[in-house]
Amino acid sequence: MTIERPPTGELSSLARGMRILEFIQDRGQAQVAEVVEALAIPTSSAYRYIRLLKSAGFLAEVNGALLPTDRLTDRSVDRSEHLVDIARPVLTRLLRHSGLDVALTVRVHTAALCLDTRRGGSGGVALHPGEVLALHSGASATPLLATAPEAVRRQVLQGRLQRFTAATPDAAVLREELAGIRRRGYHVTHGWLTPGMSALGVPVIVAGSCLCTVSLVGRHAELTDVTGPLALLRTAVDEIGAGLPHAVSRAWLSPDAEGARGEI
Repeated sequence: MTIERPPTGELSSLARGMRILEFIQDRGQAQVAEVVEALAIPTSSAYRYIRLLKSAGFLAEVNGALLPTDRLTDRSVDRSEHLVDIARPVLTRLLRHSGLDVALTVRVHTAALCLDTRRGGSGGVALHPGEVLALHSGASATPLLATAPEAVRRQVLQGRLQRFTAATPDAAVLREELAGIRRRGYHVTHGWLTPGMSALGVPVIVAGSCLCTVSLVGRHAELTDVTGPLALLRTAVDEIGAGLPHAVSRAWLSPDAEGARGEI
């Protein structure tokens, strides 16, 4: 039997695309210019490959930086289904009891990935499942950054922090906020991502590492006093943590999560 071999050009294109993925995966994130310089690829070709990789779901772009998505992580356990299935009834109860919008997010390298949402009357959740966010874009994401390994926090803080609104913090303020999250175990933001909207987020900690964040989003007036919403959130994250089998919860932790243990 004769095995047909792909044309040389196709092999070259595949190899070039794999090199780009490998480079970005190894670094955690990269600018297009860094890809061009490191791999000696023409700029026009780099943009073409990156556009294809983004369309296929292997790369995401946040704040101008290219990030590998969770399609490149271990899929031996269908992690998103396990976590979303466990969280679904909890998020629904949280919506019913709080009346606020609800979001479930996880960290993928140096970005936040929205897994699920519940929409209340505020219309505040602009997120949708599958959306990728910057790790400084409000309380649905910042607990993930605060509980990430030091190398991840450093990379984000030293990078270009997009100003979504006038309230979005700079690196110095964000660094102080992250320390406060680690002390308190929750975060409140006002207008960081959307003017007029506030968010309250609490991380779900498993085996000393952050598994995900559950957050409530509403108008400023709805989160002026966070005492009641915070109690609801803490009950919700306890339910999610208790509902996950140990093997599944460990599978959902980011590959770099080991470095974050003991920091909460």
